[in-house]
Amino acid sequence: MRRKKFNYTDDEILDVIFPKKIFRYDKRPKLVIVPHHIAHAASVFFTSGLKKAAILVIDGQGEDSSTSIAYGEDKTIKVLKSFPIQSSLGYFYEAVNKYIGFHYFDSGKTMGLAPYGKSIFNFKNIKLGNSGYNIVLPRKLKYSPEHLDEQETLVNLWHKKIKEFINQPNSIKYEFEKSKNRIISKLEIPQIYKDFATSAQAVLEKAIDHLAILAVKMTGCNDLCISGGVGLNCVANGKLLYNPLVKTLYIFPAANDAGVSAGAALYASALYDKNADFSRLEHIYLGPHYANRQIRKILNESKIRYKISNNICKETACLLAKNKIISWFQGKMEVGPRALGNRSILASPLKKAMWKRVNIIKGRELWRPFAPSTLEEYKDEYFENAQSSPFMLKTFRVKKNKQSLIPAVVHIDGSTRPQTVSKKTNKKLWLLINEFYKITGVPALLNTSFNRFGEPIVCTLQDAMAMFYNSGLDYLVIDNLIISKENKK
Repeated sequence: MRRKKFNYTDDEILDVIFPKKIFRYDKRPKLVIVPHHIAHAASVFFTSGLKKAAILVIDGQGEDSSTSIAYGEDKTIKVLKSFPIQSSLGYFYEAVNKYIGFHYFDSGKTMGLAPYGKSIFNFKNIKLGNSGYNIVLPRKLKYSPEHLDEQETLVNLWHKKIKEFINQPNSIKYEFEKSKNRIISKLEIPQIYKDFATSAQAVLEKAIDHLAILAVKMTGCNDLCISGGVGLNCVANGKLLYNPLVKTLYIFPAANDAGVSAGAALYASALYDKNADFSRLEHIYLGPHYANRQIRKILNESKIRYKISNNICKETACLLAKNKIISWFQGKMEVGPRALGNRSILASPLKKAMWKRVNIIKGRELWRPFAPSTLEEYKDEYFENAQSSPFMLKTFRVKKNKQSLIPAVVHIDGSTRPQTVSKKTNKKLWLLINEFYKITGVPALLNTSFNRFGEPIVCTLQDAMAMFYNSGLDYLVIDNLIISKENKK
């Protein structure tokens, strides 16, 4: 627990986590404290289906480490090498986010901005070597016992270094446009900050590739598992697919800190459950869902009319082919930061203008890219060096002869971050895309998260209806029910 003395007994912690007035048990549960990076490593290794693997954990920090290389075999995980907080690649990227004018955790924005610039800044202070890497900053990081982590301190140190490139941080102002019920960016990002994003992304990719090679060599395994918040950098992940030393690449879908609770549980299970059997995680649809009767009851109580469809996938595909934008609320909610087709906004990828339309509805910056959900069977036809990507965590280049077919989901550099959809793991989404394919000849849909700027992905029916009626979405499809804005009683 870092450098602080932990002043709570096991019983006191258990009284908070498992209070007896709620949980009934005769035997006191065993408390297992799992280190942060071990939890990250367990979340990815024990869901990979691999018997042994090299494991790379990269994030802001976990206790006193920022990056760890580990080896997983059967039910064991051993950390082989760790790197100090001062060498945090996660905090480096967060410092970049902040300097460009974004929030600390807007790494997806920086990653999306990078293709608009050129890599002109040289981060010579990020030094790669045979034993790993280290980061040299204007002064050595000092720990403060009053802080829970060193994020703010390290970001400020990075900003002192970044001033050597750009004299002052950018400022982006957002305003709420009441007439259209949306948040808009009021300031264009100057080119120098786009070049800065490009340069930062490039050095991050180089560092991750270097660490991947080191992890493979240290463990003797060509199968690589990645976790930690930096593991959500799908562009860097996509570049690793070209590394000849990496045979298999697996990333846990909740690679950031949202997944450490699952990792801690998996690690404890590996330690104490002799019958624990770990296999490949094929889907992440584990959240709440509604039965059809519940849905109708809520809609009726809200006085919302709906149309019952006998073939919801075909009818919705027809609407999408007519360039209608659909909010798609189906089955169990997905876990993690990516919308994987159960709490999604869907649109046709056939026209470039759809890129702008959907960004406006969501209140996002107009330059930000979208991803396609694509039938698994056609991934090799559309993407270079294609692999299955059910969790939307790897970026691929779209083949040149296909880019003009799906312009709304092709980024400025010709890349995209697809979700490959199999009939086995999400039959309804597969059938919907297949119906769209029958109409248009294109086996893909634009898929983005069902939410607006600054809001989480919708979870409840009430969330879905609030977003639908207060946005430019054309239809809300829940289970086999179709709702339009004309249908409110």
